[in-house]
Amino acid sequence: MTLKNLVFLSLALFSINLKGQEVFKDSLKLSIRQADSLFILQNVSLLAEKCNINSAKAQIIQAKLFSNMTISATQNVINTEYQTNGGRKWLDMTDKGESSAQIQKLFRLAGKRNKQIQIAELTASREEQVYFDLLRTLKYSLRSGFYNLYYLRQIIGVYDREIASMHKLIDGYQRQFEKGFISKKELLRLRSALFSLENEKIGFTTQVISTQNDFNVMMHTSNIYYLPQFDAGSLMKLSPDNLKLQALIDTAFVHRHDLKMAQSDLSINRANLAYQKSLAVPDLTLSAGWDKNGGFIHNYNFIGMQIDLPFFNRNQGNIKSARYNLESSQYKLKSAEDIVKSDVLGAYANAVETNQLYTKFDNTFMTDLETLNQEMLNNFEKKNISLIEFLDYYDAYKENAVQLNMLLYNRINAFENLNFSVGKDIITQ
Repeated sequence: MTLKNLVFLSLALFSINLKGQEVFKDSLKLSIRQADSLFILQNVSLLAEKCNINSAKAQIIQAKLFSNMTISATQNVINTEYQTNGGRKWLDMTDKGESSAQIQKLFRLAGKRNKQIQIAELTASREEQVYFDLLRTLKYSLRSGFYNLYYLRQIIGVYDREIASMHKLIDGYQRQFEKGFISKKELLRLRSALFSLENEKIGFTTQVISTQNDFNVMMHTSNIYYLPQFDAGSLMKLSPDNLKLQALIDTAFVHRHDLKMAQSDLSINRANLAYQKSLAVPDLTLSAGWDKNGGFIHNYNFIGMQIDLPFFNRNQGNIKSARYNLESSQYKLKSAEDIVKSDVLGAYANAVETNQLYTKFDNTFMTDLETLNQEMLNNFEKKNISLIEFLDYYDAYKENAVQLNMLLYNRINAFENLNFSVGKDIITQ
């Protein structure tokens, strides 16, 4: 799907009225799939890494090229013997002058060219792994931010409803206070509770703005207020219970691109060791030429060859260094494998634990709590309960609503973290 189609089919732009959103010019509704598509199309870090891949592939072309031939020619400038031997004084190109020409070609021996091609191909493959590992990391950040935005907005909605109710209640109490029906103490206590609510809301609003800024960076957009949209009910059906730990580890060993990077490093260092050994074999230069008067006979034609004598420099230092680099990459590969196992184990344990906590939660609890919350408000207005009882219950309702949304976010984020640790979408909507 192209960016143009995504814009016309799924983006709804409208003005933002909330004060905390005034810095954003437009708002944008999008699903998690649309977010993934826009992100892949527009993220500048991914686009930059694609350029690195193309650059590495260009080095394969370069490695396949053969060395150029060398042509040289000479011509005498002054013929000092032209008066006795004949010919011309300046640039004598006659039979009495001296001219020569030579052509040379370098031949790389011991398979150096093929080894350089192999190194270039392995390097290009590694750059592709770098791209996919970057995609894996940024995709997790994108999805984590997507769900975080959604549930933070749910939490802010709880505060908005409580603040609106509190404003309404305070307005009524203000009128009663002015008539002398209630004490100023009760009015101040309600205003204090309202101030606490608004102050707590600012903390969550700040998190939303920070996450929105991160989203704009990842999407390469400016001043867009993103509104995540998804079927919350479909998330309830997700579960890690049917997953097996060893199967997840095996899958991670196939799909984790940071592990593939370590494997590529090992292959590159192995190929580099072979290449450094081949450099100990000297290259051969063949030549052919013609010399008009500079040889022992007139119009001297010759062929020749040139090769270094590897008595002193046999590339010993570079070969030794390549061996150590190869050994280092073997240790790093083992370390990467240990990290993958640890990541999957931790992510799986966290996903199972968070999901178990969620399954123990009664889904009707918040509905019942909201109903009871309205009843408590009505009873307080009718003076059936005290101010302290009302505020304690209001605070308990708020805390439970916030904790529930945090639990829902932690649960889906734990699933995304499991996908991230495995390197593949194991649990998806």
